[in-house]
Amino acid sequence: MRVTSAEVLHASQRRLQSTMVGIERLREDIASGVKVRRMSDDPAAASDVVRVGSALRALTQHKRNVDLGVAKAQAEESALDSLGSVLTRAYEIGLAQSGSTANQSTRGLARAEVDRLVENAVTLGNTRFGDDYLFGGNRSGEAPFRVPASPAQGFSNLTKDGLPVNPAGASTIEIGAGRFISPAHNGTEVFLDTDALESLRALSTALGDNNREAIEQASARAQAAFSSLQERVTESGARLATLQDTALSLGGQELQLVSYRSGLRDTDVETAMTELIGKQTIYQAAMSATSRILGLSLANYL
Repeated sequence: MRVTSAEVLHASQRRLQSTMVGIERLREDIASGVKVRRMSDDPAAASDVVRVGSALRALTQHKRNVDLGVAKAQAEESALDSLGSVLTRAYEIGLAQSGSTANQSTRGLARAEVDRLVENAVTLGNTRFGDDYLFGGNRSGEAPFRVPASPAQGFSNLTKDGLPVNPAGASTIEIGAGRFISPAHNGTEVFLDTDALESLRALSTALGDNNREAIEQASARAQAAFSSLQERVTESGARLATLQDTALSLGGQELQLVSYRSGLRDTDVETAMTELIGKQTIYQAAMSATSRILGLSLANYL
């Protein structure tokens, strides 16, 4: 009989201890708001929490990259719009100065304005974005353009050896797993391939020479350069739209991952409170039953 009583006592103690551990765990869950604090709490859920955390960190970096890309694309869009205005004004000047009422004096004044347009275009080509040059390509730390000192020189800036370097290449950013995009064109694509800078210089030269036919040709060149520039504007707009759509998509993915991680890790307070009350009731009943067992005497068994 003594052995049986001891076994009953030990079993009761184990049940009490197990229930108390469960109660304390629920109390911690409710107090901290987190139900998975260690890998041992729930290895499967903890593993998923770690995996989701890694995915969220990558997503955060992609969002930063996209924000940078959007800002860069918007800066390019503004610069291209300004360059378009420069070319439009050059065309208007050429059109006016190729008419019968123009003369050497008016063309001289017009040339001074076109020269300012050239300088303005070069300044746009050297647009800064943070510490870099927006149109610098893979040499973004160097100004890509200069105003040439003579008609024989090009607009591209020079190396230390005095050699012209056309801005080329592009900096890319990762906006998703294995997904890259270049948010801006390089200077060659915008200012040289479109003939924007050279058409402006041609108009300045024609006005200085008081050559009506050359003015007409240079004016037509400026108009063609504007049309070519619009292709870059369209490309830039498409890239900006892609980046903005990606930003929305990444935001949605982030919400889904955060919600999923919350379901794995965070405490459902209402459910935990209900479970806690149930365990406390069980514990109190077990304590009462155990106290009755411990209060039994030999006379109870006779």
